[in-house]
Amino acid sequence: MPYRLKPLSTGRAMARLAPALLAASAWAGPAAASSAPEGADAPLQEPAQRHLSLRLDPAGRTLAGELVQALPRGGQFRLLPGLEVETARCDDAPLAVAHEGEGLWRVAPCPGQISLSWSGRLGEGSGERGLRLSEAGSLLPTRAGWYPHLAERAGPLVVEVETPSTQRAVASGSLVEERTTAEGRLARFQHPHTLALEVATGPWQRREREVNGVTLRVLFPEALDAAFGATYLDRAAAHLQAFEQRLGDFPFTSFSIAASPAPVGVAFPGFTLLGERVIPLPFIPETSLPHEIMHAWWGAGVLVEYADGNWAEALTTYLADHAVAEAAGEDAELRRSWLRDLAALPPGQTGRLRDFRGGPDPAGRLIGYQHGALLFHMLRKRLGDDAFDAALGELADAWMHRRADWQALEAAFSAAAEKDLAPFFSAWRDRSGRPDLALEGVRLEDESGTLWLRGELVQRGDNAPWPLAVPLAVETASGPVTLNQDMKSERQPFGIPLGERPLALEVDPDADLARHPGALPSLLRRLLLDADTRLVALTPALEPLAERALARRLETWPAEAGLDDAPPLLVVGTTEQVAEWRRSQGLSAPPRDALKQETLETAGRARFWMHPDHPIGLLSGDDAESLALLAARLRHHGQRSHLVLDEDGETRRAGTWPAGENPLRVAFPPE
Repeated sequence: MPYRLKPLSTGRAMARLAPALLAASAWAGPAAASSAPEGADAPLQEPAQRHLSLRLDPAGRTLAGELVQALPRGGQFRLLPGLEVETARCDDAPLAVAHEGEGLWRVAPCPGQISLSWSGRLGEGSGERGLRLSEAGSLLPTRAGWYPHLAERAGPLVVEVETPSTQRAVASGSLVEERTTAEGRLARFQHPHTLALEVATGPWQRREREVNGVTLRVLFPEALDAAFGATYLDRAAAHLQAFEQRLGDFPFTSFSIAASPAPVGVAFPGFTLLGERVIPLPFIPETSLPHEIMHAWWGAGVLVEYADGNWAEALTTYLADHAVAEAAGEDAELRRSWLRDLAALPPGQTGRLRDFRGGPDPAGRLIGYQHGALLFHMLRKRLGDDAFDAALGELADAWMHRRADWQALEAAFSAAAEKDLAPFFSAWRDRSGRPDLALEGVRLEDESGTLWLRGELVQRGDNAPWPLAVPLAVETASGPVTLNQDMKSERQPFGIPLGERPLALEVDPDADLARHPGALPSLLRRLLLDADTRLVALTPALEPLAERALARRLETWPAEAGLDDAPPLLVVGTTEQVAEWRRSQGLSAPPRDALKQETLETAGRARFWMHPDHPIGLLSGDDAESLALLAARLRHHGQRSHLVLDEDGETRRAGTWPAGENPLRVAFPPE
């Protein structure tokens, strides 16, 4: 059904206005044009509206489209093999179009409106750049060559998608209407300012709810909808309401959560696709779902100038994943897990945040998501919630549906803080690594009847010193005494006046700083990240399972070789084989479960455990089937030290070994 526009008073109102209205009154964009990054869309006259009509038959893999737009200078474009231009007109007159080579076409200039139609059937191998046209679920990415790219600049776009009655469609922008037709189903979408366009279809049921003027839709196949549709709609509504309270109006008037047969979790303007195998996982509604909704503001709303680095994943991780954990009182533990993951990066892989563009590289993702999120956490601690959120609002107002770079973020937060934050950003964005902190010379001194706790903070690392506001927490019988100590050099003395004798002093007790966490437990992440990890396959046929576990090909290490100078190892075999290998190497047995008094070597049907004292992971199972089940999910548990599957193939237990003694905590004995 048609949507109703919600009255807006800020610059973000432009994001929700229908393109037809925008076409009648050109959008000037941000007033300070000089702040636009190089290569960003020019904040000048808005281009005329484009209109794209699309007819899809996923079962037959056929596609037919028509594009209507202004094209005064003509242009060259590509189409996938199997697609052919049918007609081209300039207003009511035929327009010359030339086929210049395989997939390459050129259309003549048109002083009025060009109307260009094309159609064809895509072959089974047409998976270019993620394109998929299938009855089980389709995705047409913007750069896959399924429509003519003739727009020179971003502008208003209207998209109509016709599908068979068994299919529904989503596309970039806000849903205007969805209705049945004599031929099937038609859905119309509008985007106020875009160059790109994505379309997806599937055999979806529909659940729908209006939340603060935004139409939320869950689009799952029948079985997934019956089992999980209501949960996803409820949780999406709760997340959206929480996010709007902080960030203001949602950038679109609709948002669709659609299932895909592909193993994806990806956000586009106005919709997200989640893999059908991912949707049933119980943690997804509180992790991936809020993350993809938040991308409507950052990444799919305010766009990324990738040449300057991808800031959107960091900001989205902080405002979604971290915010959900914070609401549950679990944010400090989340930050500790981030610090452990970052500390597991091998030497040479601790790159700069500014160099992160995206992609599947696990080391790069840790820096882009987790180090970046910690940057924004430290920034919020420095500015306070009000100034931090004000900067977010200004950033959204000025840059919605435009490309913003790191400099745009730095300018927005500097304006909110009323101080130049360039030193802060240049340190945490442009340097690699994180500092090590240490305490030295901690002592109690009595000065004229006042008890002082004194000491020196020390930071080390290749790029030290870093600008820090170090939290110091003193435990006393009467309650905590806290201090935020500014630190701009490698050594910083501190002094805390106390009214009574302290029980303990701890530096950064809630993991508010991007730093090395000190003592580390042995984690699977070590094997996942280290390029030197080798495989000990006690049964050669199990080698493919081991490579599936770490999502890459591994060189082998002889089972009979000793462990002196051995690289990190993944040992794979049956339950008996792995236990025997461990004993033959003189390695200690895993700790027993304190409650069940069972050892990890025989727990459940299959199990993985990192040796607490060596970079060695041991993966064993009672049979090949159980090993395959565990191997398939193992890489998603990089923050764990051990994982056990029960007889039904479900996760029975998962945990992390306790870390060693905290070097940033000093206890004081009683007098």
